[in-house]
Amino acid sequence: MIGLQDMIGRILCKELTSIYWKEDNNMKNMIKISLTILIIILVTMGAFATEDNSREDSEKLLQKIVDSADEILSSKPNVTKVTQLLAALPEPESKAKIAVYNIVDKTGQVKDIGSSVVTQGATDMMITALQRSRQFIILDRVNFVNLMNEQNLKTKGRLRQGEGPQISRMTGSDYVLSGGVTEYQVDKATGGLGLKIAGVGGSNKYATASTAIDLRLTDTTTGEVVWAVSLKKEIKGEKIGIQTFAFIGNNVVEFETGKGKQEVINLVVRTLLEEAVFKLYQSGVF
Repeated sequence: MIGLQDMIGRILCKELTSIYWKEDNNMKNMIKISLTILIIILVTMGAFATEDNSREDSEKLLQKIVDSADEILSSKPNVTKVTQLLAALPEPESKAKIAVYNIVDKTGQVKDIGSSVVTQGATDMMITALQRSRQFIILDRVNFVNLMNEQNLKTKGRLRQGEGPQISRMTGSDYVLSGGVTEYQVDKATGGLGLKIAGVGGSNKYATASTAIDLRLTDTTTGEVVWAVSLKKEIKGEKIGIQTFAFIGNNVVEFETGKGKQEVINLVVRTLLEEAVFKLYQSGVF
């Protein structure tokens, strides 16, 4: 039976490969995916593992799939212009230990449908920015409950002997980093006619999106705030439709429908947080 599976699999692969060279690019992509799925299914069923040679063939096929990762993967690094500054910093031999707490949205801005305008992912962006800088030992205090659950499973004897975390080995912090997104505003303006808000007014020429963050670093021994920063960023969008403006490439804001607001504000917040990490490095606190 396994031999039959092997034969059927090879015939299907051969037929799909033959069709591949006769079709357009869209169909070729679909055939690539079909071939990949087919190979994985057949390998899982053992169709290519009946003999040593068959196993070797299947391993080669799987390796080809891995080698084609660049063609299969569609994601790309989520970076800003400031990311390269963080990546260029020299990594220190000794690193300060920073406990990161929630970077919260304090603007109170919401869309008509009730969801927040400002990203709720600022804390995650901050941890990523700190990690990219390679300047600090980062302690996640936001998901601390999850960590404690794992510790409690150990202390309550619910884990296998010798498995799980070691107790009383957690890293202590030198500093606490906290703060929030404190301002958000999207305005539209006309050439020479002054500021127009939320679509009220005449023929709009451009739009401006701005936001601000406030962050502070607190010494965990003394409780003193040893560093604080307030940063504001503003970007201008070009008009591409009656009520539609484009910010930085493909980030589009439609003022009347609210669509796309999240994209541009997320980009601004990420940039501000990365700039804040760079300024923290420059501050000389450490």
